[in-house]
Amino acid sequence: MKKFLAAFLALMLLLGLSACDSGTAKQADLTAVMDSMKGILENKDMMDLTADNLMPQYGIDSADCKQFAVYIDSTGLKGDEIVLLEGIDADAAARLKEKMDERYQQKENTMKDYQPEEFAMLKECKVEQTGNYVSMIVSPQHEELEKIYSEAFQ
Repeated sequence: MKKFLAAFLALMLLLGLSACDSGTAKQADLTAVMDSMKGILENKDMMDLTADNLMPQYGIDSADCKQFAVYIDSTGLKGDEIVLLEGIDADAAARLKEKMDERYQQKENTMKDYQPEEFAMLKECKVEQTGNYVSMIVSPQHEELEKIYSEAFQ
């Protein structure tokens, strides 16, 4: 009877662990996602940023990022800015979200008085966090870009 009970408990534990595994968060290759986004963007005056740009541009320590992709307007005339980040863990993701919220606020403050059309577009956009992933998609095409981003996790 003890062997049967031990085997039954081991089986239940195994089933319980496998059930927990089915809830694993989906992963996305942010470089591939950005490449898909670039394929539909109408703004052709954009440039990629590197790890060296994360601290001066956003105050982000690249050590907090498992992966990232950043594509911004290079002219300074438009508010287009796509930032896709994956934190190395939940704490890093929280720091990334905080920095993206600060960046969004900074864009809002700048555009409000000096770029009213860009400000109206910005107000339709947002910073989002899903698990360890953080995104800020600011573009007149934000709905299409957000769709590409969300489909990467399905």
